[in-house]
Amino acid sequence: MGLVNLNSLGCCGANLGDDVLGYLDKTTSPVSTPAPRGRILKGRRHDVSDVLDFCKVLGISLHRICLELIRYSRHNLLTERCLPEEPAILQLLPVELLTQLEIPVLAFQETDVYDIHWARCTGTQRFRNQEGRNDWVWVQAGSEEIYGALRGRLPAKLVALFKIRDCS
Repeated sequence: MGLVNLNSLGCCGANLGDDVLGYLDKTTSPVSTPAPRGRILKGRRHDVSDVLDFCKVLGISLHRICLELIRYSRHNLLTERCLPEEPAILQLLPVELLTQLEIPVLAFQETDVYDIHWARCTGTQRFRNQEGRNDWVWVQAGSEEIYGALRGRLPAKLVALFKIRDCS
């Protein structure tokens, strides 16, 4: 699926009728190039409500998840938004487990056309009547200046997509 605006259609020589153009003029915004929507999480699973359930469903130790959440919180969140560091409180935080991430990617050699890529992660649940699907993704493991073809990126298998809801 790609996102295209009227300017890019005109450059490609698309011949749209006056009635179509009139309708589009009424329904479109004045911005000529749509900004990408950003990444969107979709496909909520209803079998998880807190971090403890999350660990049981994925088969990951609660201790390991707590350590990773604390590390992430310390390094990436503002001090007023940091997660609590007590495991007894962390295990009760509300969690949403999701199955796909929609990513708009700028089309090759285009400045205003985006292709939508999906990263899917179903865990052990079946995907389209077949075994579970856990896509491979690129993870930024170092800085862009690292020498080599991968430039600090490593391939990794997506294990889970989740959100921790507001804990206040």
